[in-house]
Amino acid sequence: MSDTGDRTYDPTDARRESFRKEGRFARSRDLGGVVATIAVLGTLAGTKGSLSASMRRLFDGTLGDLGALERLGPVALLSRAGRELIILCGAAVLAAVFAGVLAGGLQSGFKLYSEMLEAKPERLNPASGFMRLFQLKRAASETFVALFRVGLVGAISLQALMKELPLLVSLSRLQLDAAVPTMLGSIARVGGHAIAALFFVAAFDYAQSWYTTSRELKMTRKEREDESKSSDGDPKQKAKMKARARAAIKKRSLNAVKTADVVVTNPTHVAVALRYGPRDPAPVVLAKGHDEFALRIRAEARKHGIPILENRRLARALDAEVAVGRPVPAAHFAAVARVLAFVYKLKGRKTRK
Repeated sequence: MSDTGDRTYDPTDARRESFRKEGRFARSRDLGGVVATIAVLGTLAGTKGSLSASMRRLFDGTLGDLGALERLGPVALLSRAGRELIILCGAAVLAAVFAGVLAGGLQSGFKLYSEMLEAKPERLNPASGFMRLFQLKRAASETFVALFRVGLVGAISLQALMKELPLLVSLSRLQLDAAVPTMLGSIARVGGHAIAALFFVAAFDYAQSWYTTSRELKMTRKEREDESKSSDGDPKQKAKMKARARAAIKKRSLNAVKTADVVVTNPTHVAVALRYGPRDPAPVVLAKGHDEFALRIRAEARKHGIPILENRRLARALDAEVAVGRPVPAAHFAAVARVLAFVYKLKGRKTRK
């Protein structure tokens, strides 16, 4: 298996976010149309009474009044007709726009990425569009999906329309007040069949988009390693930084050895420097180390005349349990007190009470 070519690793959160910023996430291009159509039909059904009255006013002010053009003039007549048309279509258009935006927000998680709003001149390049025509596999797939969408929705809508056609033809014999509700009912039934077809197409489109996006999100081992380096830093650089930090800590510890009262050893593999000053509530570990660093602690202690005592059990316990700069726990007070008492005796000082 190739580490650079086979996409077998699950995508990271950073890769998913990068795809979403580029607009590459599972979505259906037809969902907005489905939701918008439902919103339009719902608005028409809910405003059926006001639509009938508005159509009556529109008819009475234009075709129903043949002398209106001569009496009012073209400007006033067009203004009246425009006002009624806005009343007829305005609510449905607003509902369609709101529903389309809502559908897009649901698919994108209601996140707005500035990258998607940026102008991209390459999309306006006619050469790029011309070259896409020769990508046969992609063109064939998109053509098939488009024909499938149009064919399915068109066939189902035509079948529903043929059933409603006799009723629609008879509308010319009805009064306007009765014809409008009948016409809206026919539109709703034909629209319902179209919505069902569009919903099926939208589900198919979403499934295809999800499958394609999931495959593109997959990562190779090298991509994961590169992303880890870019987000967390190069492991080699991080190792160097940690090494420098450890060296700085060791240097500070060695500098603190000169203020210690005693160095406890095991006998050469472990060394722990202790201080018990007037302001210390308990003995404090100033420095500790193993092997080579333990030898350096011993050498620094000899340089400043600090006593070095061998106590294997105490040295191991302090090394394992106490961090540098922290006081000795109560469990080791007795052992440390004996060591300090011996040191004070060597120095000719009185044991602290």
